[in-house]
Amino acid sequence: MGMINIEVSGSFRNCGIKHFTARYGGHAQAVAEAIMYLSGDFLSDAIKLDHELHKDGEKPEIGFGERV
Repeated sequence: MGMINIEVSGSFRNCGIKHFTARYGGHAQAVAEAIMYLSGDFLSDAIKLDHELHKDGEKPEIGFGERV
């Protein structure tokens, strides 16, 4: 069965590895769980961190929200 592994490191607040497996609910369920993980509290925390950095005059090389 398939597995999705998301590894987070660096300045993110939620560092570590998160695993989502297709073993119990299928492949679509694993993808849905990974999306919910990234779009839930994880995304909210990332937005807060970006706002804090922006307030301190820090920004990514190409700017916030710009596509590479």
